[in-house]
Amino acid sequence: MSLNFFKPFSEYLRPYLRRIVVGLLLLLVAQSITTILPLILKEAIDLARDTLTREQANLDAVLADVGLYAGLIAGLSTVGWAINFGMRWYFTSVSRYVERDLRSAYVHHLLLLPLRFFHERRVGDLMARATNDVEAVQRFLHHGFRMTLMGLLTFFFSLGLMAVIEWQLAIHSLLPMPVMAVTTNFVSSRVRRGYRRIQEQFASMSAHIQENLSGMRVVKAFSRQDREVSDFDVLNQEYVERNRQLAFLESSFYPFTHVLNGVSLCVVLWLGGARVLEGSMSLGAFVAFNAYLLRMSRPMYLLGRMVAEYQRAIASLNRIEAILGEPAEDRYSRSEQQIRGDIEFRDVRVSYDGSPALDDISFHVPAGGTLAIVGRVGSGKSTLARLIPRLMDPDSGQVLIDGMPVGEHSLATLRDAIGYVPQDAFLFSDTLRDNITIGSGSATSDHGEPADAEWAAEISRLSADLQDLPEGLESIVGERGITVSGGQRQRTALARAVIRHPRILILDDALASVDTHTEEEILSHLRGIMASRTTILIAHRLSTVRHADHIIVLDDGRVVEQGTHDALVAADGIYADIHRRQHLATELTEL
Repeated sequence: MSLNFFKPFSEYLRPYLRRIVVGLLLLLVAQSITTILPLILKEAIDLARDTLTREQANLDAVLADVGLYAGLIAGLSTVGWAINFGMRWYFTSVSRYVERDLRSAYVHHLLLLPLRFFHERRVGDLMARATNDVEAVQRFLHHGFRMTLMGLLTFFFSLGLMAVIEWQLAIHSLLPMPVMAVTTNFVSSRVRRGYRRIQEQFASMSAHIQENLSGMRVVKAFSRQDREVSDFDVLNQEYVERNRQLAFLESSFYPFTHVLNGVSLCVVLWLGGARVLEGSMSLGAFVAFNAYLLRMSRPMYLLGRMVAEYQRAIASLNRIEAILGEPAEDRYSRSEQQIRGDIEFRDVRVSYDGSPALDDISFHVPAGGTLAIVGRVGSGKSTLARLIPRLMDPDSGQVLIDGMPVGEHSLATLRDAIGYVPQDAFLFSDTLRDNITIGSGSATSDHGEPADAEWAAEISRLSADLQDLPEGLESIVGERGITVSGGQRQRTALARAVIRHPRILILDDALASVDTHTEEEILSHLRGIMASRTTILIAHRLSTVRHADHIIVLDDGRVVEQGTHDALVAADGIYADIHRRQHLATELTEL
């Protein structure tokens, strides 16, 4: 373990430098008190021995003198206890403050990372870093940090006084130290790797549990309980094996430190005992020397534990800082101009892992216009929608809002001007009202009226279902909206978008989970809003998009057709084929 062991944590400790300095001063005073206790014991033993060897020794006087020394030791021990209490309080508070700051910084940074980052990371792994890894850092700063500082002071104070008492004997007691240093350096790097592997496996288990809980309905519907239990048992067993490997290493190291300390003690007892018999060293000095040796050996006993705590904290801190080092979204740039809603794509290309999702996409939607996007599953419709609010960036080409590349707009201003309803409507475990008004902030209507959840629920036709819910808009929905239907989730997400009174409204297959009658009711309510806003309408049902100003058809990430509904039907291409199939399905349903 490096002597500069606190350097990796310095950035997080710096705000609490005053508390650390106070804790160090208290630690220094406490160690000074405990260091002089063996000297007092030495004086008491030598005084009693010298007095008892004289003729006509006064036993009462000896007992009185020894009692005085005993009282002094008891008084200093009490003062030392009080100072130690204060020292522990300061160091513990620092560790908790650092834990709070580190977790807050981690979560805050996560929320600023681009959406693409979360496509490549497992939720369970990110959760493990916020909990298990942060706790490992706190544990070291709470215990290992204090014990390391205490051990260093104890070691050097004790060694210094041992040298004062008998310097040659002090040098002999250090003979095992080179072996200890080499062994510690050998073990520490392996302990760090071991803890890193353990933390990674813990993250895998957390991810597996999170996926099972999120997909519980699928697990039960397909009777996968036994399979999922079996898969988790494999992960759990691997976690145990990795812990066993590290435990074997630590269990070998801890007894070895005891052996080396035992060697030092044997050397001191042999050589020191000989000096006492020769008369070159007093009995009190010998007792004090051994007391210091025992004090000095305690940090060596704890060395293995401190190395383990330190390496675990470093491994965990590295995992946390790997996320903190990920580049965040640039939310604020030079332009803060208001968004009107003019959208243009110029030769846009996007790929996932080398496979093109969008290729050479170009179109223009004037402010207040309605563009519909249709195409088969996997044609790139949702990817195109994500580019407008910069939930992702194109590999090449440009996306422009009001004639300016989206990257030059303030991200906060851009997203405040967009109401986005994705395919998978996510609801928080909260009331319907709070789910609708989330993110609305200070949104107002075109007439300057405050955002109104009831109005938004009426627009999305969620109001038709409120009478069936126990407390209307105040009803609590389960995690991810599990206690409401898919259609109700989509309509809540639609209400969440329109309550913002956005300049750009993006509906990514937002009506797929409602029936055609409800869809027509929602569209009739939305037309008044869409008339004054730029609307991007993505849908599989052509009845949803037939009234759009312009329609583009995507196939394999390319625009293969575009025009109005009537023109595309007359062109007898992909759009016309989809139209015939859906028309036939409608007729069969009616029959």
